Amino acid sequence: YKGFEPMPPPALPEGAGCLYALRLAIGSFLVGFGSAMGSGCTSGHGLTGLARLSLRSWVAVPTFMVVGVLTATSLRTSMDLPPDAATEESVPPVPVAAAWTVGAASLLLVHAVAAWARAPRLSEQAARRMRVLAELISGLAFGVGLTVSGMARPSKVAAFLDVGSGAWDPSLAFVMGGALCVTFAFFQLLERRATVAAPLLGGVLDLPSRSKAVDAQLVVGSALFGAGWGVCGMCPGPVWVILGVACSWHVALVVAAMLVGMRAWSALEAWRSARSVKANGEAAPSTVCDDATSPPQEVEATGTP
Repeated sequence: YKGFEPMPPPALPEGAGCLYALRLAIGSFLVGFGSAMGSGCTSGHGLTGLARLSLRSWVAVPTFMVVGVLTATSLRTSMDLPPDAATEESVPPVPVAAAWTVGAASLLLVHAVAAWARAPRLSEQAARRMRVLAELISGLAFGVGLTVSGMARPSKVAAFLDVGSGAWDPSLAFVMGGALCVTFAFFQLLERRATVAAPLLGGVLDLPSRSKAVDAQLVVGSALFGAGWGVCGMCPGPVWVILGVACSWHVALVVAAMLVGMRAWSALEAWRSARSVKANGEAAPSTVCDDATSPPQEVEATGTP
């Protein structure tokens, strides 16, 4: 596929390479840290959470969209991540019929693999391989969708988020809307069948609870993700497509910075958890007896029974 832009872009001013790399590193770190802190990004909250009518996702998506637009517009991201003219000319047209064909073929292949995996004659090991094959087909379809839609082109994302550039590109809104038309129907059906039927490929459906409250961690994490998205024009899903097709040390830097950001949040969570356990241990309940015959009773650290 020829429609991938080189990184850095050829239009980058002379001597701006270090600043460009720094921008990618900072933005990607924020994307990784924010998506881990907020428990999702454009695919997790945007395509899955919204389709499941999760209140947390309906808070997270507007948060990172607004912050992403404000960040990209104030920093003029579309000027720093310009489209490459040669790339624009080489992007092949994709007929709508071809896109529908790829989607339908992927769905049929996954169902065929699922039916084969559940055949009585297959061993558990063979069924496990079929599950991996189904995941591979789904991943390929997802990658094709990101590529065809332009989500794997940082300049297109930047043109969508930067509304003050004078060349605003709203087409990615239709990408999200079109994807939601599919995921909404499927997730609503899935939620109803989850209690009465097991997955075709075995195992259990482990869907996040929709009753979890909206908290500061979700809002701050979504805002940090949106800020990073507005800075570098990339998020966790599309960056793997770019890495596989148009790999360069700049793309590797983006992947590394995202992974460091995710790891940083995990380390921070572990530290907070250990600190909380330590604090609770220091304030552990003590035992007292009202008299010689009564059993011990727990009291709070303050001494209130």
